Amino acid sequence: MGGADRPRVAVIGGGPGGAHCAQRLAEAGCPVTIFEPRWRFEKACGGGVPARGMERFPFLYDTRLPRKEIRECLVVSPSGREARFPLADPLVVFGRADLHALLLDRAMASDARLERQRVASFRRDAADRWTLRTGETETGPFDYLVAADGAAGSARRRLLKDAPREEVTQGIGYYLPGISEDFMTLKFYDRLHGYLWVFPRPDHSSAGICATLGAQPAAGLKKLMDDFLGDRYARDTLDTTERYAALIPGAPEDPGATPVQGDGWALVGDAARFVDPLTREGIYYAMLSGDLLADALLAGRPAAYTETWARHCALELSWAAGHGGRFFDTRFIERLVFLCARSPAVSRVLSDLIAGKQSYRTLKRRLLLAAPRAGIELLAGRSRQTRSWQLKH
Repeated sequence: MGGADRPRVAVIGGGPGGAHCAQRLAEAGCPVTIFEPRWRFEKACGGGVPARGMERFPFLYDTRLPRKEIRECLVVSPSGREARFPLADPLVVFGRADLHALLLDRAMASDARLERQRVASFRRDAADRWTLRTGETETGPFDYLVAADGAAGSARRRLLKDAPREEVTQGIGYYLPGISEDFMTLKFYDRLHGYLWVFPRPDHSSAGICATLGAQPAAGLKKLMDDFLGDRYARDTLDTTERYAALIPGAPEDPGATPVQGDGWALVGDAARFVDPLTREGIYYAMLSGDLLADALLAGRPAAYTETWARHCALELSWAAGHGGRFFDTRFIERLVFLCARSPAVSRVLSDLIAGKQSYRTLKRRLLLAAPRAGIELLAGRSRQTRSWQLKH
């Protein structure tokens, strides 16, 4: 499939992973068809792209794409302790409908074809080519099939079994119109493998809460969210605003447990479970997987996709999946927030974690290295408080 003999590719799903992969392939001369019935569609997430994502995909700074750059973070511990600190690298937040529209526009501008149809089924013929059915119509043949229709997509379910329940997250939330603060909020709870967020967008905020599927009833999560948001914003706003719910996959603890490609097909983004199992962030990983698959197909080495993903991300995400209990441990969160409120050295570590520049695997080591400086900063802070008290008395 290399050289001038470009594969004919069907991409099922027009989200960040599918649309970006299609754009890359079409730009290189591959005949690509995207099957996506929606044009502008929202999704249950904050819409944040970390600094590493903006650096890899600078076209996201397109002036046609509304965005908000968040330069401060408020973290609230289970006990209510707060820490507000600057982000060395801003988190860029998009409305998902705006982001999807831009990525589909880019794909079509590169000569990808868009079919506004939902794929009902697909099959392979004797020549190992794919035929897709949409309603009463069949389309094909295609040499390669890209499943990019999310964790609950039918293409993923036809190619692979569902993820275990304990590796799936439920997310619920609201869009808060007219509320767009200059900082993002992260709130943690006792014995909850997840968190609440408020991400400001250009003209509203996305607020939600996520936790492992089945860990709490949706009604319990909603109450936690309503209580927190009701205390900080007008409670009557919550009764009239748009709500959402979604299932979010998580990367498996064993990176080799689930294949992400097979003979003539591959999964990208949420469909491949390329989602951070701790933050549940997936936009960057979706677009990165689309990039890596396009590189492999254009090089005529489809199997390189799995190899390259393993080298880039698989070990990091599987480590995070295996250590989630420690990360969300109440004692760890309480200490982290306490130190963030008092130590710029510790808050910088968390800032780099949000930016995607701090690995989970070296997080403990870096926190330990920051401990001496944090101790000095804590002593200096107490000294200032003592002098202030003495001056007042």
